[in-house]
Amino acid sequence: MKKILLFVLGAALCACTSKNPDDIVVNVEVENMTVSNVGLLIDRSTSFTIPLDKHGKGRLVITGLGNIYPRVIYGQTAKMAFIGRGEEVTLRFDGRKFKDGFRVEGRNVEANEYLQTMTLPEFNAYDLPWEEFFAEINRLADDAVHLMKARKLEQTCPDFAKVEEARLRYLYAQTMVMYPMGHQLMGGDPDYRPGREVYDAVGKMVVEREDLADVDVYRDFIHFAIPLVLEGQGREFGDPYTRTVATMRYVADNFTDEKVKQTMLRLLAIEYMQNNGVRNTAELQNIANAYITDPQMLREYKEEFESHDLTAPGRPSPDFTATDLAGKSYTLADFRGKYLYIDMWATWCAPCKAELPHFRELVKKFEGRNIAFLGLSVDKDKAAWEKMAASGQLAGVQLLLGSGSRFQSDYNIEGIPHFILLDKEGKIVNADMRRPSSEDTERILNELEGI
Repeated sequence: MKKILLFVLGAALCACTSKNPDDIVVNVEVENMTVSNVGLLIDRSTSFTIPLDKHGKGRLVITGLGNIYPRVIYGQTAKMAFIGRGEEVTLRFDGRKFKDGFRVEGRNVEANEYLQTMTLPEFNAYDLPWEEFFAEINRLADDAVHLMKARKLEQTCPDFAKVEEARLRYLYAQTMVMYPMGHQLMGGDPDYRPGREVYDAVGKMVVEREDLADVDVYRDFIHFAIPLVLEGQGREFGDPYTRTVATMRYVADNFTDEKVKQTMLRLLAIEYMQNNGVRNTAELQNIANAYITDPQMLREYKEEFESHDLTAPGRPSPDFTATDLAGKSYTLADFRGKYLYIDMWATWCAPCKAELPHFRELVKKFEGRNIAFLGLSVDKDKAAWEKMAASGQLAGVQLLLGSGSRFQSDYNIEGIPHFILLDKEGKIVNADMRRPSSEDTERILNELEGI
């Protein structure tokens, strides 16, 4: 299940008396309350929770978002709503009859009444030839727009009518992105490859719409349409990371609207991290850090990154189990109470051996101080390590960790020697500490508090 970025706002927001003109304010009033909060699901990466007081009331101020179509979630039931940029709304319902009595009061009342009664026909006839498929989704989109306009919403809710027409078209356009795979499966043609007409039709819909930047249907289309456009240009993607980076580069290089550009880059980065973590994501991080400058979006991106970064300073270190020459097992708990300087090395590694004299010198200089020195060997050849460990050439505590350990993977260590510094509680001070041979190492250690 995908992780969702949560913003929980408490009673402090209830005291708000003013807001930024672009802020969205959501008031909630629930009769016969059956659960203690209301959720707003914006898209796969962003949701909000509104706590309710004993009277069934709550309040939420949302900054940084424009027009949104949140799923309002109460218990196990969800209802769709529309809230425009800078709008204040009140969600009213009976907790025992949420499905039938849900109301949205604000400047788009008629729009929300329309959403509660709208049922769009689904379309997944991927077995059709492209020309028939394309004609049918356009017919369905035209019909949906026609029915929406029949309610004369452009007169009562003009901002919504404009956004809704585009949303409906992008909703059906999403099926175009699925057509190549769908036609392979449902059309009985596993060797099918899209023609230029498919790539062109999808590419024409990849346009910047600031008024849709926070609408999930538009975001999803842009997210998945760009890789298809790039495939039409001859690009191939072997894994999700390559596809995500290529999509982010396309957005960074081709989009000029800052709201759309940064919104999409934030979304792409966060969704990748939520699904895959942050290991080996240097390109993704470089793009995000270069182009996401909006303070709120940058903060959200960094918070998500830090939540997945197991080696951020201050986080508890990943643990290990390693053995000494006598076969006794050790974990990090055996070194608590002292700073710990770890040397990840192997007997076959020439640069590692070059550091050993400097490591011995550090151990000697800090003898009697509140720091332990630990060598963790990643050798596959246990006999080679045992011979080296018994030779008297090593210093500090020497343990055999072995190759392919979870500890090495959690620290994303691809090359050795690699050095790590932990504090007295086993928390990370520096996951990429200076080598013993560095002129800075002794100074850094001496500056540690309470060493």
